[in-house]
Amino acid sequence: MYKSLIIIVIICLQEYCTTAQPVYKQEDVTIFARFMQYAEAGNHDVSRLASFFMDTPYVGGTLEGDSTERLRMNLRELDCFTFVENILALHLLLNDTDKSFERFCSILERIRYRSGTLNGYLSRLHYTSEWLCDNEKKGILSLPTLPASETFSPMVSFMSTHCDNYPALKANPTWCARILHIENEVNKLNLRYIPKESITKKSGIRDGDVIAITTHIKGLDISHVGFALRKNGVIYLLHASSEAKKVIVSSEPLSEYLAKRKNHSGVIVARAREE
Repeated sequence: MYKSLIIIVIICLQEYCTTAQPVYKQEDVTIFARFMQYAEAGNHDVSRLASFFMDTPYVGGTLEGDSTERLRMNLRELDCFTFVENILALHLLLNDTDKSFERFCSILERIRYRSGTLNGYLSRLHYTSEWLCDNEKKGILSLPTLPASETFSPMVSFMSTHCDNYPALKANPTWCARILHIENEVNKLNLRYIPKESITKKSGIRDGDVIAITTHIKGLDISHVGFALRKNGVIYLLHASSEAKKVIVSSEPLSEYLAKRKNHSGVIVARAREE
């Protein structure tokens, strides 16, 4: 009987154990301090804040580790998603009375996890569709209905059908069933997207908007994210690029960037709210 109780406790700890202190390096604190000095010197437009990280190296999978979920904070290396999350957290921080590094970490946790609380690996918002809707509920983002937008259904299944690709799921096979349940809930969400053929100067996309690129890849909803950057009235994509291996602005307008990539189907647009 006692052995059974011990096993149950171990399983619960594996799934729900969190670390009180975020995981980061001293270099992240240094970058944070430089960013705050940069922000003090000008306005707080999202695209301007994001431009601070130009040329920051692209590194994928920085949130993945063992099956114990931790708040991993990395300003040294970014993938497309952590780039967007960090900028949104910094943007909110600048409108907060507490502008400490610790407060930045707490805002990042609120953005990254379902209902704003880290409670194990499964509490992370793994699918961008859910991330968008959850952060709209939390008042961090708005999802405007723009001209030429159409209904978008997530139709996600990638994680549950590729569990071996995720270290935490591979180490905890029973979590795959939980992921399947999460996917079923995500697939009930109603969003709107602009097909890439319909993106023009009159699409209603604003400078600093979050651009979530929808995909034709089976089982995925979003394959890439970044920010809209308006130059001479034309929207470009400011993003952490896996192709360039760093944060860049696309060399071509967003519409041309999407047209060149057959798996990209369009964009969902989100807008940061002030707190």
